[in-house]
Amino acid sequence: MKGKIITIEGLDGCGKSTQISLLQKYFAKINLKHKFIHYPKLNEGVYGELIAEYLRGEFGSVEAVNPKIVGLLFALDRLENKSMLNTWLEEGYCILMDRYVKSNIAFQCAKVHNESEKAKLKDWINNYEFAHNKLPKPALSFFLNVPFEIIEKSLLKDRTGQDRKYLNGKKDIHEDSLKLQKEVLVEYFKMVDEESNFININCADPNNYWLDPETIHTKIKTQIENILANGHHKVSLK
Repeated sequence: MKGKIITIEGLDGCGKSTQISLLQKYFAKINLKHKFIHYPKLNEGVYGELIAEYLRGEFGSVEAVNPKIVGLLFALDRLENKSMLNTWLEEGYCILMDRYVKSNIAFQCAKVHNESEKAKLKDWINNYEFAHNKLPKPALSFFLNVPFEIIEKSLLKDRTGQDRKYLNGKKDIHEDSLKLQKEVLVEYFKMVDEESNFININCADPNNYWLDPETIHTKIKTQIENILANGHHKVSLK
């Protein structure tokens, strides 16, 4: 396949949409043909509708719904796009993704407290999405590492916009659980430590204040320039 997949990962409210927008402008500037997709595709298709219902709490609380079932829903939502993704890659597009399989692992494993069961669930999601469903793997993934106290303030604000329509005036049960978000953060850190193509982007200054979007963008852009020029390799961004 000629194209590459680049994913942006992080907690809810960490600034993924802002960084995606800056990357799209950068790709347009350098004439790099690209596509963008956001997962989950809320209120789109059979599985997007079901995920929206789950996030509105219509199936029960975070604790009430088996994370393996939730993981299956998110995986099937992606599977609906498999042929489109492969076509884009064959045509040489760089595909920017707001969340991908790592989000599924982080959020579902965060709900499991037994380490052995957590490891089994992670393996199951990876195998189901990549080995069974044969989804294309990302060339590079970025984790937007924002201090949790900033995330907390972001999530406590009233979030508005077109991308909130799926809630129908209700709260998102993932965003509404700070306990879950903290556990998700732990799972992301584990993956960053374990995977060479999962890059930690420190989004705070030495005083733990959120860096401006352009500074964060420059960190990401440097890594992307490396992969476009040389094939991917991991360098430290602190």
